[in-house]
Amino acid sequence: MLFSWLRKIMELNFSKQKKIIKETFDLKSGGKILDIGCGTGEFAGLFSQADYYGIDISAQYIQYAAKNNKGSFKVMEATKLGFPDDSFDYILIMAMLHHLNDGDAKRVLSEAKRVLRPEGKILIIEDAKIEKLENSIDKFIQRYDKGAFIRTPDQYRNMAADFFLVNFEQSFRSGCFVYYSLVLKNN
Repeated sequence: MLFSWLRKIMELNFSKQKKIIKETFDLKSGGKILDIGCGTGEFAGLFSQADYYGIDISAQYIQYAAKNNKGSFKVMEATKLGFPDDSFDYILIMAMLHHLNDGDAKRVLSEAKRVLRPEGKILIIEDAKIEKLENSIDKFIQRYDKGAFIRTPDQYRNMAADFFLVNFEQSFRSGCFVYYSLVLKNN
């Protein structure tokens, strides 16, 4: 997975994202985690193997993730989650929504709401258009990113607010990339 390796270098081993995940989720007390759009399973190692479920639409990514990480990995569409209601304490959506149009992104959030337990938390971290943080490298990378729907923080916030309460938000840089993150709870 050359792309994953390059992204890891360009993002300084995702250290900022990993720090945010650890600060957001109470990993010491356990709890079931669903990683929607887990890709190659980069963040699986942060969680207990027994409690981690990663899904992605790419069979190639899931095969790689299952071979190189611990946890449960399945090929699955994020708009039609194959889990019962109230299944997860935590949901992670990392750099996935910018690949989806508004309708599909809202279906993902609706499904996430359905499978999240009443007291659960969602962390969304997405590539974002944030002019004050961008530079020429960001703009170049975003132009060639496979995700055609990189949004502004306002657009992500408004979309999420249709389903959840926004508990915390922040914008940040990770290596060559600009991100916006939201911590959400059931409303």
